[in-house]
Amino acid sequence: MSRRRKEIVYKVLATKKKAVALQHLSAELETSRPELLSTLKELESDGLVELFYGKDKASIFVKAKTLADYVKV
Repeated sequence: MSRRRKEIVYKVLATKKKAVALQHLSAELETSRPELLSTLKELESDGLVELFYGKDKASIFVKAKTLADYVKV
């Protein structure tokens, strides 16, 4: 996925400020889940998002890491 696409995905997640289910994000961005998951894994390796699994392995959630995650008030 292009760098521009990675930026768009990150901005959408950062705006939400909460964890989002992969299937909902996929529908919102009109992108296939495998393609989106690949992009999210790249963002995760860059340290920009956190991927985690729900109670059952079928549900994947993602949350953007922002400055607020690193700064204690």
